[in-house]
Amino acid sequence: MATKVIDVGVDFYHRLVNRDSLQCDGKFNAVEFRHKYLKELDNQQSWENSDEFIQLDFSHVKKIGPSFANEAFGYFTKYTKPKQILQKIVCKNINEVSLMIIEEELNAGYKNK
Repeated sequence: MATKVIDVGVDFYHRLVNRDSLQCDGKFNAVEFRHKYLKELDNQQSWENSDEFIQLDFSHVKKIGPSFANEAFGYFTKYTKPKQILQKIVCKNINEVSLMIIEEELNAGYKNK
């Protein structure tokens, strides 16, 4: 299976800050993002190998917030360790601060609200 490549800022939204439909204006939220692009990873079997699944291109993303990162990526810590998550979900063209936010939320674990 070929690795999917998603230009997050173009295909989804350039400002990634809402955890779910209840936060701020609720639009373009992490739950929606996870269901749209990462739903195939929402089971233990998907994490049994370290093959890359998707590349997320962040070149058009202006901002990512901790609550979005926690809900979109930290969610998967219930299946595996942060390092394996970033092997399957590869972040390309991401600035240092945004990557630090994602890594911090992965290391903190999933916290639903």
